[in-house]
Amino acid sequence: MIRSRITLPFWAAALFILLLTGCSPAEKTASPEAGSPSSGTAAQTTGEKEAFPRTIQHAKGSLVIDKKPEKVATPYIVYLDYLTVLGEPPHASQGMDMIGSFPNLKKRLEGKQVMDLGRETSMEKLLAASPDLIISEDENKFTEYNKIAPTVIIPHSEDWKSQLRIIAKVIGAEEKAESVIADYEKKAAEYKEKLASKRGETVLAAMFSGKEFTSFNRSRMQVFYEDLGLTPVEAFKQGGNFNLEGLAEADPDYLFVVNNYVQPVAGGVLASMKDNPIWNRLKAVKNNRVFVLDDSSVIGPMPLGKIVAIDEIMKAMSGQ
Repeated sequence: MIRSRITLPFWAAALFILLLTGCSPAEKTASPEAGSPSSGTAAQTTGEKEAFPRTIQHAKGSLVIDKKPEKVATPYIVYLDYLTVLGEPPHASQGMDMIGSFPNLKKRLEGKQVMDLGRETSMEKLLAASPDLIISEDENKFTEYNKIAPTVIIPHSEDWKSQLRIIAKVIGAEEKAESVIADYEKKAAEYKEKLASKRGETVLAAMFSGKEFTSFNRSRMQVFYEDLGLTPVEAFKQGGNFNLEGLAEADPDYLFVVNNYVQPVAGGVLASMKDNPIWNRLKAVKNNRVFVLDDSSVIGPMPLGKIVAIDEIMKAMSGQ
């Protein structure tokens, strides 16, 4: 049993009772709390680790979870990644047809049955999945989701470690989250020290979409510029789109490229640019310092890409 707590003035309570007679059972067990926190409010829990029942404060109110959820659904592919990192893939998820662009996630899901909710979440498929809990980032969809199953809204954050802890609290996997984070931070500290001599050289990580490249801000690219302490190209510290001429002007010492995960370019950047004279004049190209990362989630908010990519980046930067 999962319950939402509500606090309503008398007139609103009366209206709520009238409306309740026409609500679905799911609505009765998970109603939004009046005066709910702002969209930036992190989900929190009370009680011991792994203990249920627990109360979750989330962006749309308060939810009491009586026991560990068994059939979690997420209409947000990013949270599929988080749940998989925690060793508890969801019962159903949005975007299952796209995981070919995320090979590390695909590998972790081998042998696991996850219902596909569609590239754009189908409400019919979500209903058919019969989840006992929905975890989403979309506040605007809360009412719709909450009619199907009790729903927790966890707004998107670039800080994957904090986000992992929040999701872990919802499903009772706090110890696993702390273990994953501790392993990553230990490795990052070791690699950062080893790469200290590289800080005089610039590093650019970007997504290739055929005619243009896209770089991302430092918080999105934390694994490169914070965890490993590498030096970003000044012009692209805030991220943005640029063409090949813009890349040539920046001319980084090291270039990491991922393919566009929504519409992958056949052959990727190396096949597309191999005969281009501007490309071939780049320092990184001439010095064999262009590295293609197969998993595009390293440039996104998904933690698994970063957890795996830190090893690949270390290998590339150290010439192994």
